[in-house]
Amino acid sequence: MVARNDITGDSIQTKGVTNAYRDNFDNIFRKDKEMQVRVKENSDEFGKCGCGRSPNGKCIGWHGLTEEEYADRKEKYETGKQDLSGKDL
Repeated sequence: MVARNDITGDSIQTKGVTNAYRDNFDNIFRKDKEMQVRVKENSDEFGKCGCGRSPNGKCIGWHGLTEEEYADRKEKYETGKQDLSGKDL
């Protein structure tokens, strides 16, 4: 017995690949897209900060902070009140 879509009545089965599918697949996954590469594949640079906010040069997640949160966290780190993860010392 073939399963049917309750709304359209179409049989539920995989349909063939269409040109629209091929075009969209290429738009999403093609290699020649212009992408910002922040860190090249060099094992010495894995984890390198790409936003420039980290005081030690390694990504510590500060790219996700608002400007106010970043300024507050940086000031507390520089004065020795918090460590890089934001824990009070």
